[in-house]
Amino acid sequence: MLPAMETWRRGILLACICLAIFTTKFAVLKPLVTVRSVDFAEEQNDETRWTEEGQRLVGLGLEEYIREKTEKVNQTVSGPAWEQLFAGVKSVDEGTAGSSEWKARVPADDLKFRMSRKTVFFRPEEAPFAEIAAGLRSEGDRIYLALEQNGATSYLEATLHVYSSDDFHFGSGFSHYPKPPAKFMFPFRKFSLFILLIGLAAYVLLPRRKKDPNTITYAGWRIILGDFVSYLLFTAFFALPFFIVGGTVQAITHGWMFCLIFWPLAFLGLWLLPINTWYAGYRIVLKEDRLIWEAGKNVRNVLFSDIENYRPLVLTAPRWLVWASAAAAMGGRGSARIGASGRALLLAGSAYGGMGIKLKDGSSVFVWVTDAMGTGAMKNSKRMIKMLESAGVNKIDEPEAIQSVAVPTGRDRSGKILKQGNENLVWILAGLPVLAMVIFFLIVMFGRAF
Repeated sequence: MLPAMETWRRGILLACICLAIFTTKFAVLKPLVTVRSVDFAEEQNDETRWTEEGQRLVGLGLEEYIREKTEKVNQTVSGPAWEQLFAGVKSVDEGTAGSSEWKARVPADDLKFRMSRKTVFFRPEEAPFAEIAAGLRSEGDRIYLALEQNGATSYLEATLHVYSSDDFHFGSGFSHYPKPPAKFMFPFRKFSLFILLIGLAAYVLLPRRKKDPNTITYAGWRIILGDFVSYLLFTAFFALPFFIVGGTVQAITHGWMFCLIFWPLAFLGLWLLPINTWYAGYRIVLKEDRLIWEAGKNVRNVLFSDIENYRPLVLTAPRWLVWASAAAAMGGRGSARIGASGRALLLAGSAYGGMGIKLKDGSSVFVWVTDAMGTGAMKNSKRMIKMLESAGVNKIDEPEAIQSVAVPTGRDRSGKILKQGNENLVWILAGLPVLAMVIFFLIVMFGRAF
């Protein structure tokens, strides 16, 4: 059960990362109404004087100017709901709105640049806008709302905005002005952090094997670091199309070329996950008369009496890979050449240290106890050597050199090198096309519903 937990631990966090990205950029393209206060005296003063029409408007009396500007689009309103609306918009303009509900209706740019006349967003179905719905039918329709209070008349300008996927553009994202606050355009974004925290909680809190002095395991911090690198690479490339285009549905339907470019790189980041899962579930249990290897579902008991000998191992990269890296470095230019040269030198000088245990039936088991830099990677590995010595197992001092891209786990009876069992990787890669199709279908259908 516990080895399976290592798969669940990483799978749940991976699913939560994907869902958090989807909800962060899932745009709900419903029509919205913007409201802003209007000072006609100020607007008349701002009319251009370079045209005859502008000079005519400036020369009008204020009442006549208001009648001309609001002709056919003026509606007198009254009642507590409208009074509350006018008071709320005024408090937003003056910066005295204490309620976060009102602040959440204002675009971030208006708050950032402290616009004197701020834009306030509402949904058409919200009260009291149902009363003026007949005058707001299509994009850009405008109504001037007039409210009389204490002998004075206040005005608000209400404008209808209709959005579509065509408002999203590569690089700039959503480009319809004014941009609605996240509360209206990305209403599911508020759940993103919560979803991500659920994944992190599962990664941390799902049960792990208890530490045992008679057990050899790989250092936990190395496995966690490998997971971090894998998730970091995956998240960066997986999220890029959504942030370039600006919307979840739009990234798939309009910016699919970015998905084709970046998602294969993102899935390369997942390559480490099944490897780390294997390392997390790998352990060697030390018994008085035997060693027990556990790697996922594979368990192997080896009596000391069945061991023929053991010897040190050195794992290096194949020569063709080193030469290919050197050739790539020679072909690079500038900083790219420096970086490639550094990687080629590291590859040429790296070597994993381990121990090969050969059994009397001809098969072997490899235990890698150091990383590529020669630093110890397994806890209690020296105890296993002492137990082999106490059991009188023959030791060969001459190290065996092995060249391989993947880390081998041993040999079968015929001498063939065995590699790590990456069944999880096979399932991930095989399931990705199916998962992508299901996600695409759900997103498109969910988008149509909104």
